[in-house]
Amino acid sequence: MPALKLFNQSDGSLIADYASRMSEALARQQTEIEVRAARVEAELAIKARSEFLANMNHELRTPLNAIMGFATMLRDGEQYNLSADQHTAYAEYILQSADLLLGHINTILEVAALESGSVELCNDAVDLCELLDGAVERARIRADAAEVTIERRDEGADITGWGDVERTGQAVDHLLQTAISLSAEKGRILVRACTDEDGCAEIAVRDDGAGLSPEEIKQALEAFAEPHRGLDRSFAGPGVGYAVAKTFIEMQGGSFHIKSRKGHGTLVRIALPPPDANAKAASDADVAAQPEKSSLEKADDAA
Repeated sequence: MPALKLFNQSDGSLIADYASRMSEALARQQTEIEVRAARVEAELAIKARSEFLANMNHELRTPLNAIMGFATMLRDGEQYNLSADQHTAYAEYILQSADLLLGHINTILEVAALESGSVELCNDAVDLCELLDGAVERARIRADAAEVTIERRDEGADITGWGDVERTGQAVDHLLQTAISLSAEKGRILVRACTDEDGCAEIAVRDDGAGLSPEEIKQALEAFAEPHRGLDRSFAGPGVGYAVAKTFIEMQGGSFHIKSRKGHGTLVRIALPPPDANAKAASDADVAAQPEKSSLEKADDAA
């Protein structure tokens, strides 16, 4: 059987010319599709950021207006005939609003740093019990304002992981702030530091709020998405808290797990690798980086 002849452009045949034109047309079409997809992705990103900034604009103005209003009343206390109890209450409102405002500003800065890729990590041993103590204390003002109770459920044992102390603390701050925002009045948040079944240091945060659907969880893990709740404004959504916390933890080689169901609250677990695992990995890397000994060096060692 004679061998089949392969046609190409140099043959000058109609088939070769047709194939060449089709190839060029397909290449142009593929390029146009890629450009159109990139444009749509960029437009969606711009829209998401615009919505995020518009929402944050409201979130920033609300506590700022409260600070200015109550500060004005304290300054003109004689005019309003404020009692000592009212002075104390208004000062407390100012502190709560300032704490909320600071949290929003920190969130904006963290999201900007993540978007620009300028987040730096300084990994070391992290005492999760001590870290959780500080995070609970920082969240106390906001929890008291929302009439939400935070309860520790661990025994204060030595729970140590490997990661960046500052970024892990910020992640836990976001988890607690989000749990507070998802909780109703008189709600309860349970927190615990422990070691999971894989030997990793873990922090778990559980709220008894309304819970999230699978679609809402997916949206909550996208940095600029906000689950739509229609006319239900009884509590705020998770905002960007889960997304920022997840990013910070996974940057350190940790894991982030979330479980939620409508009417049953939300459980979030974050885990950092144990220090010994990272020490072994670093040791293995150092050994691998060392150049192989020459035959003369091996002979010297043997001697």
